Amino acid sequence: MDRSAIMKASLVIASGLYTGLVSADVIFSCDTTNGKQVLVEDAGEHIKYAFGRDLDRPELSLSVPREAAATWQWPGIGRYMGYSVTLPNGAITYTVFYSVDRMTEGFPLTSGVTVANKNQRIATIYCLSNTLNESLQGIDLKEDK
Repeated sequence: MDRSAIMKASLVIASGLYTGLVSADVIFSCDTTNGKQVLVEDAGEHIKYAFGRDLDRPELSLSVPREAAATWQWPGIGRYMGYSVTLPNGAITYTVFYSVDRMTEGFPLTSGVTVANKNQRIATIYCLSNTLNESLQGIDLKEDK
């Protein structure tokens, strides 16, 4: 068999395996009320965060080791059913969230990202509800306290 054909076939197979290893699942994404986008992906050993007008060139991009990320999961009681994932970047944290008011007609949804510095909220940027894509419920991360 032609040696160059074997090399080409090996490269195609290797690139397919590599793509599978670095794939990530979207766990949160939305368009925000300020015209930007938020994207959080579960990439296995890392949780990735991107924010900006163009996510191909985000204003902020993080890749946080999975053990540094945390989640808050609704305990099953209370008016507000909500879930969140918090990603640290030094003293700054980025928490993506969604919450549903179970006691109000139509079950209004609130979602977005809260930015905090040493647990002091700096800003909350809200999502346009009709653009929300999330799968935060049951994510395997340590508990956010």
